[in-house]
Amino acid sequence: MDREANAAQGTALPQDGEQPEESSEPPPWPPPPAAPPSVPLLPAPPPPAPPPLPEPSPEPEPEPCPEPVPGPCPEATPEPATELDTHPATELAPEPVPELARESVPEPIPEPAAEPAPESVPEIATEPVPKPAPESRLKPSPAPCLLQCPVVPQDRGPKTSPLPSPRTPVTWSRIKKILKEGPLLKNCTSFKRWKLRYFLVQGQKLYFAHHPAFVHFETIDLSQVTLAESSCRNLCHSFCVITPERKVTLAASNRKDMEEWINILKTVQQGEVHKIPTAENNPFLIGMHYWYSSHCPRIQHCNVCRESIPALSRDAIICEVCKVKSHRLCALRANKDCKWNTLSITDDLLLPADEIQTMPHQWVEGNMPINSHCAVCHESCGSYERLQDFRCLWCNSTVHSDCRRRFSKECCFGTHRSSIVPPTALSDPKGDGQLVVSSDFWNLDWSSACSCPLLIFINSKSGDHQGIVFLRKFKQYLNPSQVFDLSKGGPEAGLCMFKNFARFRVVVCGGDGSVSWVLSLVDAFELHERCQLAVIPLGTGNDLARVLGWGAFWNKNKSPLDILNRVEQASVRTLDRWSVMIRETPRKVPLLKGQVEMDVPKFEAAAIQHLESASTELNKILKAEHPTEMIIATRFLCSSAEDFMIDIVKTWHQIKQNNTAVESVILKSDLMYDKLSVLIDILSEEAAATSAEKSTTGREDDGEASGTSFFISQMDHINKCKLDLVTRAQNLQKSLKLIIFQVEQVLDKEIRQTISVKNFTSTFLLGDDDSEDFNQMSPEYRSRHGTLSSIPSLKSEDLDNLNLEHLHFTPETIRFKEKCVMNNYFGIGLDAKISLEFNTRREEHPGQYNSRFKNKIWYGLLGSKELLQRSYRNLGERLHLQCDGEVISLPNLQGIVVLNITSYAGGVNFWGSNTATTEYEAPAIDDGKLEVVAIFGSAQMAMSRIINLHHHRIAQCREVMITIDGEEGIPVQVDGEAWVQKPGLIKIKYKNAAQMLMRDRDFENSMKIWESKHTEIQAVPQPQLDSQESQDSLSDEEYAQMKHLAHLAENLISSLNDLSKVHQHVSVLMDSVNASNSILNDMFYSQDTDNEEAAVFCSPIETLSRNDAVDVTFSLKGLYDDTKAFLEENLLRNSEDNLTLQNALDAMNREFEKLSEIPWMNPILVPEEKSSDTDSRTLRMRAKFFKFGKKKLEEEDKPKAAPRYHGFLGNLWHRRYRKNEAKSDDLPTSSSSQL
Repeated sequence: MDREANAAQGTALPQDGEQPEESSEPPPWPPPPAAPPSVPLLPAPPPPAPPPLPEPSPEPEPEPCPEPVPGPCPEATPEPATELDTHPATELAPEPVPELARESVPEPIPEPAAEPAPESVPEIATEPVPKPAPESRLKPSPAPCLLQCPVVPQDRGPKTSPLPSPRTPVTWSRIKKILKEGPLLKNCTSFKRWKLRYFLVQGQKLYFAHHPAFVHFETIDLSQVTLAESSCRNLCHSFCVITPERKVTLAASNRKDMEEWINILKTVQQGEVHKIPTAENNPFLIGMHYWYSSHCPRIQHCNVCRESIPALSRDAIICEVCKVKSHRLCALRANKDCKWNTLSITDDLLLPADEIQTMPHQWVEGNMPINSHCAVCHESCGSYERLQDFRCLWCNSTVHSDCRRRFSKECCFGTHRSSIVPPTALSDPKGDGQLVVSSDFWNLDWSSACSCPLLIFINSKSGDHQGIVFLRKFKQYLNPSQVFDLSKGGPEAGLCMFKNFARFRVVVCGGDGSVSWVLSLVDAFELHERCQLAVIPLGTGNDLARVLGWGAFWNKNKSPLDILNRVEQASVRTLDRWSVMIRETPRKVPLLKGQVEMDVPKFEAAAIQHLESASTELNKILKAEHPTEMIIATRFLCSSAEDFMIDIVKTWHQIKQNNTAVESVILKSDLMYDKLSVLIDILSEEAAATSAEKSTTGREDDGEASGTSFFISQMDHINKCKLDLVTRAQNLQKSLKLIIFQVEQVLDKEIRQTISVKNFTSTFLLGDDDSEDFNQMSPEYRSRHGTLSSIPSLKSEDLDNLNLEHLHFTPETIRFKEKCVMNNYFGIGLDAKISLEFNTRREEHPGQYNSRFKNKIWYGLLGSKELLQRSYRNLGERLHLQCDGEVISLPNLQGIVVLNITSYAGGVNFWGSNTATTEYEAPAIDDGKLEVVAIFGSAQMAMSRIINLHHHRIAQCREVMITIDGEEGIPVQVDGEAWVQKPGLIKIKYKNAAQMLMRDRDFENSMKIWESKHTEIQAVPQPQLDSQESQDSLSDEEYAQMKHLAHLAENLISSLNDLSKVHQHVSVLMDSVNASNSILNDMFYSQDTDNEEAAVFCSPIETLSRNDAVDVTFSLKGLYDDTKAFLEENLLRNSEDNLTLQNALDAMNREFEKLSEIPWMNPILVPEEKSSDTDSRTLRMRAKFFKFGKKKLEEEDKPKAAPRYHGFLGNLWHRRYRKNEAKSDDLPTSSSSQL
């Protein structure tokens, strides 16, 4: 068949990127839809396979492949065949039909083929047969054609078909649901590497073709497949599908789409699944490795085949969680033994019941870090020659294969034990992958483990893709279930898991928007008193992170392990949070659209008519004999009341200028209120009587069951109508009260007291409250208090600052609503417009705003544009500012900023300074006050980055009210999130306080000094006795002293264990505590380790040898020195706990002094300093000073560059000058340089 016919039929050649027939332009993303389902597709016999063609010449331009157009598919070129060739033998690709149609489409089975299939290419061949089986090929036809059952013609002779499988009857059980479909980029072997392909997952098969309308689909069997991301950061969102026969590299449009594909492809490996859970709660992924390609600079070893992996090999993949290395093909045979999330649902883990109660080690063999040492024998571990020795994924302990039997079976979780949630603490009770804290976990004694667990939230889109690296690293250091990606589901799942802990810490790796998101859900779960939050700066501004001491950005060269250390050493600081309340001023009253204003005489006449109509309808209600008459009259009465209130609003502009008209409105409203009250009483009595009649009718004889049921249903309908009318009348009363409350604000206080009405006085609204305190209140307060009591949905702040140009009809139009919560700052005007325009551009073109440096450049460009436009140069005429109820006169400004922290717009102290003055206090994040400043223009904002400005300060207050006048909205931004606010009121008031973790640099320095002392203590070699003295037993007096020392050490150990549950910094002493506790149990108590029941009961040992006494004393002396250094550096900032530990140390010190009086024990407790060490130390210092002086002289002799060379050119000149000088020096002394 020629090329045109091949393109007309829409067939896809099996070789990607190697055939000349392939189009030079890939299909659009997403591909265009195929033919509509209303047009049937004519089946056609398949053409024979084209012969192999030579490679295309570079001169001719390849013709584009025609896209499918709606309509019937053209038939292919006919070939000589038998009579039965008219039967459809080719399979068709799937159409993008609705999901329901896909599930109910049977797959027709083709007839046996008579001619051979075309040759297959090794790159894409996935089946051993020449043509794929029916399960691996799809049928491209519209939905009506697919739903038709195939007709089997009469057997009149042989037929030809390209498929070798015999014809079998179609069964509905073979129908499989399409789990996911869509376009992906595929890495091909042609000159144009990435080409667009259409992919879909059905059953355990992955199908792909050039276009959904193509006939031939390539197939990949997913029963044996491995998925790996292309790199660690993976900026192009690509992943590899590795099978035993081939490797296919695909790329998605974004990371979210890539992770959805990987989640589905991993899930279907377990079998045919009809519903794919989300990746966060997918029980099918428990224990599976998360591979990504890595090029290690040194030789590694495969953990599956145990063979070596050369350095910088492209065949190596590594698990992002457990750091297991493997070849690409070996990963197909890897076990599901990745780092545990929980021990309750791990299938491949076979552990005794007693080891699950305690935390066992999870060992990984080989590939040790550099300079690893055995935790038992302290010798070096690991080898470059073979896979040997073991490393625990939780405590990072490394041991030799022979020493592992002597190592403790219980894992202590390493140095970050207080931050890790043990796998034994989590369970999956529902089996849906949603992990919760087990109830049995709270009954276990975990000492310092999980005393203050850490919850990690990472925005993977922030920080120049640093979030991806953070996700991988934190999963290695902590339990993978503690790490959550904010771009996948938000922080709700993590907070639900941690809400049962008494206290926990939260680390948010992202920008200020991510912090606001997490804090809003912390408020929703009411956890702000139990959680402490730290911020790792990965955004653009990072103002909150700057104030809390975490810096402006996170250095890429630093390890994320430093974050855990700094968070554990951080101090708690309170952050004030503020509610931003909005009340918009309606341009028109909602019930008055299209109506015309009235004058006062017309209103008086209309009001009298409404009152007369209400009286007439009320008389009809009182005289009604049938419920229907009562319901109709009630509806007319309510309509009269609504028309009366509408007329008040229509005439308001003229009524408010005449006090007599206002008094008339109040009196007539009092009469209308009376009629509504009588109506409510009548309807309530009728509803009660109807209910009693219904209960009486229900107890009648069963012989009239059908008639009784109809009567009861009619009574229910009438009763429901009456109750609805009662609710309507009550709402009318509330609306009438609200309107009259606003109307009476026009009158003076004296005139209000002279009006005698019974329905709108404060005494009536409050009930029987006749106390003296209430009578002494002002009429305005009593009226407001009465309105609040009658309408519970309103608050006092809703009735303040009412705009009497509009009468609000319902409470919803007058109530303040919380728009958002402010943590950092609030802005209106110029800065908000810049933020709004930046956010709009970033949403339209996200690729241009993917780094911190680019974002700052865009902010600068937008600010420079406003320097010329001056969009809000007259903003002061439209804004009115109140601070703590006091009206502030505004100058000619372009914006207002309300500050809660001392960092604004990426590190600018917009208040000017952090010191107190005679007029203002020093600003702080926990002082309960806001700082209000003015923006005069872009130039002022730019200058504030250089110098501290003070002239733009407006006020320092506890509550801010901003009124927006006019008809158009003004841009407003809160913590960088901007919107256009319509005219109305904006109130900023205190909401609550959040506990934030502030970096404590003084504490970090003290901890570094303690760590250096701890290293020196651990480096002291243990003294040894002579061979003759070591085997001697202790005397009774010496043994009594040792037991007393052990008793004092046990008291110290108990105190440290208790403090470690309260103060997380004490956990650094747990290594010394565990070592001392272990040696005390070994030396003073004997256990029968073979018998589990007897192991619980320990019997004391009555004697010790001198060698054992030396071991005990040396270990306890190390614990004493560590604890003493800990207290000396003031690392325990609690006076009572500090005193408790100091008393325990003093008691141990006195006992050490008594033991030092023993002759053979004195050298151990008081080691002698050798003079040779001092002399050698002095020589080393002299040598260092001598070298320093020589180096300084050499630097002085070097020629200095001229001052005009700076920067890059100066460095280039220096480098070239040194090279030339080195060459000239080396030429005459080449022999000496060789020597």
